[in-house]
Amino acid sequence: MTLTLTQLAQFTLGAVLIVLLPGPNSLFVATTAAKVSRAAGWRAALGVFIGDGVLMMLAVLGAGTLLAGGSVFFRLLTLAGGAYLAWLGFGLIRQGIALRREARPSATATGAEPTETTLTMHDARYSPFRRSLATSLLNPKAILFFAAFFVQFVHPDDPHLWSNFGVLAVIMQCISAVYLATVIAVSARLGHRASGRPGLAIVAHLVAGTAFCLFAIKLASASF
Repeated sequence: MTLTLTQLAQFTLGAVLIVLLPGPNSLFVATTAAKVSRAAGWRAALGVFIGDGVLMMLAVLGAGTLLAGGSVFFRLLTLAGGAYLAWLGFGLIRQGIALRREARPSATATGAEPTETTLTMHDARYSPFRRSLATSLLNPKAILFFAAFFVQFVHPDDPHLWSNFGVLAVIMQCISAVYLATVIAVSARLGHRASGRPGLAIVAHLVAGTAFCLFAIKLASASF
């Protein structure tokens, strides 16, 4: 069955609402763009696009049902996802604390060597894609959500399954691209302004790290 204009409009509206919901993916992209650069932010966004694409395909193939009903696999995946987000969050908090120490007059006066935080931020230029991809794939709630959302428009026994899926996936990814482009532009600008203000950088690290930890708690709690 070919999708109608009404179905496409309904899917597009739902996709916009989905993309605008705050989550660890957009937070990671924003943090990367602010801390490193626009280019790094786009590498993180690429990880989100690929991760979402994989989850959408798994949802259409019925993999989402494997996670239903509080299965052992679901619990293990939620715990793994929560642990990964907590690791990212605590890393940002540690960097914020280290930046606070660097900002002290005594530290700048001694001409100390670059700290682990500076090196970590430099190395982050080479890992945004892998980290964002892992953040996307280690989110069983996203798999369940895509499964519940896509089955309303795509059916496994539909002879036009893959053509319909392709249209819907393109719509979803285009909306996500527009949203993440805005996130990257705004975050990069804010990061540039905060680069000369250590206080703002410290607060941004602590706030982002706390947000990741809260996402981790929310995700891990789904396993109980």
